[in-house]
Amino acid sequence: MILAAQAIGASAIKIINNTTELKVHSRFNKGFNVVDKDDNLIFIGTTENGMFPFGVVVDAYTRDQLLASVSVGQTLKVRPTALAFDRHLQLSLNAEVYKGSQNFEQVDINALKSNIQAFDFSEYADGDFDKAKILSVYEALSNPHGDAKSELTYLIGRGQGLTPSGDDILVGLLFIHFIQPFITKKHMAQIEQLVSQPLTTLVSQTFLSYAIQGIFSSRLTDLMEDASQSTLKQLLQVGSSSGKDTLYGMYTALLKE
Repeated sequence: MILAAQAIGASAIKIINNTTELKVHSRFNKGFNVVDKDDNLIFIGTTENGMFPFGVVVDAYTRDQLLASVSVGQTLKVRPTALAFDRHLQLSLNAEVYKGSQNFEQVDINALKSNIQAFDFSEYADGDFDKAKILSVYEALSNPHGDAKSELTYLIGRGQGLTPSGDDILVGLLFIHFIQPFITKKHMAQIEQLVSQPLTTLVSQTFLSYAIQGIFSSRLTDLMEDASQSTLKQLLQVGSSSGKDTLYGMYTALLKE
């Protein structure tokens, strides 16, 4: 059986073009992750959580067929234009190429500030990520004379799941940085250095390593064209809490008082 991808991220193409096999790293309802020998990660699945530059998009039927045939640790063979799951199942990669927008100057920052205030973040008030703590991270990252390592190591990897809450909050902070820069070059290099260490999950390392480059999922880049509450609500749908955590990081950076 030959199934077909609907779209493939530009970064996923680079990974695939430089390997002959991929290993299944993790699987869940919406799809599964595969990695090459250097732990470069590709997500294969549907678009409920948006599109990713390191993703391969398939429809729900294809996702279910692939999930039924894969297990964690399984090796997939990389063909010139397809992934071979076994002798009887291949995924064709002849698909539209997706490259995430980086037109940060197009964001209506006033609309974003106004609309993000409609959301309730009171759940963070009494936990590890209260506003004072996240503001301290913001202030450390924006201070050219200080050291942000303690604030960053507090945040990175803190929380549960494939993308811990602290990492998602940092993604939100980074997204706002690319709209209205506040992180110094020294601290951006520090984030990059810490993200390269095994402080969090491989999935979170992937999201953060792209975010440092100004590369984000479509749930965030959609805000470049439409900073409405409806677009923000789409971000909230990502994962069990990932979207809300990302939005909270954005909120804190935008409304610092």
